[in-house]
Amino acid sequence: MLDLSYDAYAWIRVLHIAAVTAWIGGLVALSEVAALHAAEPGGAWAARERALMARLVVPASGLALLSGGALLLNYGDMTEGWLHAKLTAVLLLLVYQTYLARAVRRLGEAAQPVRSFGRLKVFPIALFIGIVALVIVRPF
Repeated sequence: MLDLSYDAYAWIRVLHIAAVTAWIGGLVALSEVAALHAAEPGGAWAARERALMARLVVPASGLALLSGGALLLNYGDMTEGWLHAKLTAVLLLLVYQTYLARAVRRLGEAAQPVRSFGRLKVFPIALFIGIVALVIVRPF
């Protein structure tokens, strides 16, 4: 267990919230760019998708996980149900990120339905709302 000062804890929380927000925004943007790419195949979309992954999604997810890990180590109580639910939602976000990255890479090889990418952008938003509710309300 970490024993962070109040100021250090507060700044890590700020970093965590900003990184998670950027991560979710990047996943939603990547879903939208992938939908555009599926509708209108071309090389420009692939470059944008790679840039989004490399410059926003991957760094933001890394910062979110590192800062979240520090907050978790400082919190120390792993017996609460809301925390297990939150960590499960974070795991689902990582699975979604991996799925989306693979689907985007395959866009050049075979056509994928545009509607599937359009619908996908709702998933990280729903998880984000659920995570925020779990952290604030702590229902169990």
